[in-house]
Amino acid sequence: MEYITRSSIALVTIATVLTMFLTLYGGGQATLAQQNTSENNSPEKAGMSNMTNMTAVGPGGTLPSMSTPGEKTFYIFTSEVENVDEEKLKVAGDSFSVHTLVVNKGDKVTVHFYNVDDVKTERHSFTVGDPYKVDIDLGFAQNGKATFSADHTGVFTYYCKYHLPVMTGQLVVLP
Repeated sequence: MEYITRSSIALVTIATVLTMFLTLYGGGQATLAQQNTSENNSPEKAGMSNMTNMTAVGPGGTLPSMSTPGEKTFYIFTSEVENVDEEKLKVAGDSFSVHTLVVNKGDKVTVHFYNVDDVKTERHSFTVGDPYKVDIDLGFAQNGKATFSADHTGVFTYYCKYHLPVMTGQLVVLP
């Protein structure tokens, strides 16, 4: 069984955020392309040679959006990492369904949080400390909502106060 360290997760998260930032603000397009090198021309890879210059942008070079400009809405559920032996590892297998929220400074952010844990006595929270001070604290089968203005740029940790250090995520507020 493979285990990913927190530093590996942090590096992947940083790379993802940087890629999104460069795509949105760098003037470039998000492009998936297959390079045609001599090693890719083998018969085993012939089926992949048809994948060239697929773009992930809409007409006019803009990223399609389903949200209202200046408003971001997220739906986050509790989830369980499969095959975690909590007794053996001495750590909970709880997680958030979404691990990174990306917004722009000034956005009105709404988070809908749902406790879908099977354990009736299990509480969960969606908590962000300063400067946002968000705390949605839920019992079994409950849901809650918080709305706030993303008025500080940076990366802010959100977490479940009952399942630290494993149940965490990042709120990324871009300039």
